[in-house]
Parts: sequence; structure tokens; C-alpha cells
Amino acid sequence: MPFANAEERSTHFARHGHEFGASSEVQKEGMADAFMAAPMTITTRECVRPNQTHRVRLNIANKHFGVAVVQSEIILTFYVVPLHKLIRRGGVANFFVYECARTNI
Repeated sequence: MPFANAEERSTHFARHGHEFGASSEVQKEGMADAFMAAPMTITTRECVRPNQTHRVRLNIANKHFGVAVVQSEIILTFYVVPLHKLIRRGGVANFFVYECARTNI
């Protein structure tokens, strides 16, 4: 489950690679793939947005967050949710509820 293309992978690595200690775009893409494809755990939450096109996943323990296109399994984003976003949404649980309900994508 890769990013849509090399440009998306590169852009995403530039923005978020440091959050995971990734040394290359391919390594970061592999981390995103592993996160989105891994079995659910006790700290993982997942939903499909109302439009049925995006699968959202959040690990509430380490704040890893990812979104993938349901049909093609292309990764749209993968990052560590920053504290200011969690505060703005009223905590981890509310952030997840907000992201799951989004239709303005």
C-alpha cells in the first residue's frame, strides 16, 4: 500500500519523516504501509469515513495517524498527531471522532 506516486512519497517524507526517525522516503513509506496493514491492537482505532472512500487509523498510545483510500489502499497521510491538534479537538478520542466524521476531503 504505497503513496500515490513518488512526489507524494517525497513530500510526505519531507513533512513527517523526522517524526519516525526515517532515514529515507522508502523507509517512511514502509512504516506507513506497516501501520495501515497491521492487525488491530488494543490501542488501535479504525473507521471508514461517511463517504466510504477513506479508511482512518489511529494508535491512541503513540498518536500515529494514517488515512488510506479504501478501494486502492493508497496511503494519503501518515504522521504523529501533534499536541496542538489533540488539544484543539478536545483530546485523542475527540480527534479520532472528528477525523472519522470528516466529509470535507
